[in-house]
Amino acid sequence: MKQTPDELREHFEIERELADRLRSASKEERRRLYGVVYEERSRRIPHHPLVRAAADAETRARDVAPQVRLIRRFVRSTDAFLELGAGDAAVAVGVAPFVARATAVDVTDALVPGEGLPPNFEFHVFDGFELPLADGSVDFAYSNDVVEHLHPDDVRDHLRAVHRALRPGGRYLCVTPNRLSGPHDVSRHFATTPQGFHLCEYTAGELADALRAAGFRSAGTVTSVSGYAADRIPGLAAARALERGIEALPPRFRRPAARWLAAVKVVGRA
Repeated sequence: MKQTPDELREHFEIERELADRLRSASKEERRRLYGVVYEERSRRIPHHPLVRAAADAETRARDVAPQVRLIRRFVRSTDAFLELGAGDAAVAVGVAPFVARATAVDVTDALVPGEGLPPNFEFHVFDGFELPLADGSVDFAYSNDVVEHLHPDDVRDHLRAVHRALRPGGRYLCVTPNRLSGPHDVSRHFATTPQGFHLCEYTAGELADALRAAGFRSAGTVTSVSGYAADRIPGLAAARALERGIEALPPRFRRPAARWLAAVKVVGRA
């Protein structure tokens, strides 16, 4: 069910208010605030698409299936899988039958079901900084629409924490909306820059650079449609060149030209 115009306006105003609290907080204050503002969002915006999706099993299964399909391309039956910013943890639950252990973490458990979870699945609430996992205990990590929700000053801490959790050679597939075709949060209906919970959006080149700066040995792009990954795709260098060309366009042409760059999919290797 789509939000009505009045619901969209309410969503925008509440989310901008909560996001401003994160933007103006210190790093130590944000450790507490991430969980607080997201729990408050779920409570104050009952018509939020994620809240509605979590309560609609058919819709959630349809949304999750392409993500699980893509992840299965990367994981083995002996792997330990980690989903970051898991929300209702439906992706990790969907991946669980195909791995040895599936772990999901988020700053709140407000959307996680209390029953019907597989035996090799576990969920942890964390502060958005320190992962409650042993170093080198994860084979494959995944996040979808997470890094853009972090304060820009916290992104490197997040990536370093994931890097520590990965075994040598482990991989992190990070999916995030492309800044050039944004904003992608509720702000897109009212503004030309993110003002809601997308505190900072990224290009593929920017995210790859952030992964390398956090200690990942390599970073490359992944192209997929409905969860089906392409085998023959342009590399990161081509993606950077394309993004630079689009960014050089006048603002009124930039977003239409970048429309097909809806999502950045970058995989880093520890």
